[in-house]
Amino acid sequence: MITALLLVLQLGAPVYDRVILGGHVMDPASNLDAVRNIGLSGGRIAVITTEAIRGRDTVDAKGLVVAPGFIDLHAHGQTAETYRFYALDGVTTALELELGTADVAAWYREREGGTACRSATSRSAWR
Repeated sequence: MITALLLVLQLGAPVYDRVILGGHVMDPASNLDAVRNIGLSGGRIAVITTEAIRGRDTVDAKGLVVAPGFIDLHAHGQTAETYRFYALDGVTTALELELGTADVAAWYREREGGTACRSATSRSAWR
């Protein structure tokens, strides 16, 4: 009887596009630092919960850290290959703020098709 009731209650629960289950969630904005389940819908976080959730796609994150992404403030490698490596390490934004570039507009044109992570540069005094 209890199993049937729980099944009926769960059938009404939302089904997310993707769920990340049992990961150690670290969110500096909210100071969350605990094991949680995450539900994603439309490419955005819909829920972070300790409750059981379902999704069309499931990632088992037990023993792994789940974080919103990292910003590298001192990234010298500014090529498609290095952006791919940054993304594999969890970097979502790579900034070249030390050396920069002499032609900022050309630098951004080279990246118009998109990169594996966000990138930015500064104007260099070097010519």
